[in-house]
Amino acid sequence: MTSVNFMNPDEPNFYFKGINAMVDMDLIIEHELPEILPQPRIQEIETLGRSGSLHEWHGDYSQFDLKVPDISCPYDRLHEVKRWLRGSGKLVTHNDIDKYRIARCDMSSPIEFENQWGWMYQFDLTFKCQPFKKRLSETKKPLVKGNNKIFNMGDEVSHPIFLVEATGGDFTIKIGDRTLTVVNAKAGTVEINTEFGKVIPSNFKKGAWPLSTPGENNIVLSGNLKSGTVSLEEVYL
Repeated sequence: MTSVNFMNPDEPNFYFKGINAMVDMDLIIEHELPEILPQPRIQEIETLGRSGSLHEWHGDYSQFDLKVPDISCPYDRLHEVKRWLRGSGKLVTHNDIDKYRIARCDMSSPIEFENQWGWMYQFDLTFKCQPFKKRLSETKKPLVKGNNKIFNMGDEVSHPIFLVEATGGDFTIKIGDRTLTVVNAKAGTVEINTEFGKVIPSNFKKGAWPLSTPGENNIVLSGNLKSGTVSLEEVYL
């Protein structure tokens, strides 16, 4: 991802699917790209006989549109640009070059490429963005058996990934009031991916998948293990 290093905070640009729009595709982006705060999915509930309304929120957010108008593309790069913009991938903007969102180009309506005197095409682009950002590179933090104070710098609850050096048998991971026990694990490295609900190699488990909240977290490892690491998978709005 070396092309990210060529993005200037005061020069509109984006990096999509491993490609820098300006450096790799020679695109000219005329307008500043906005920073957008995703919208919480809040349900408003009105009850007869009760004034006002109640609001119910489960901590989730909606995807949003990031519009990039008036992009200029060299005449001889058009087909290459069309191929690049299909599908989904990591999107980095010049506003926040160490974080990404998963995004896809909106193909719900045709993208019109307007010929500018045979030497440039001009078009508007809309990215359908997932609400949370993640860091392009997140350091794994070491864990020891017992208590571990780990700080989550993100904005919302995240789903950590653990690598545990098991010694054979049951072991437990606890964060706050959520405890997960992996039952009868073989000796060696065991991966626990809390977002996708997986233990690799496959093992029977019981309890709740541990979650990491913004701020300080106390991660407790116990049972038949030596040590481990955690990637908090911090998320940002």
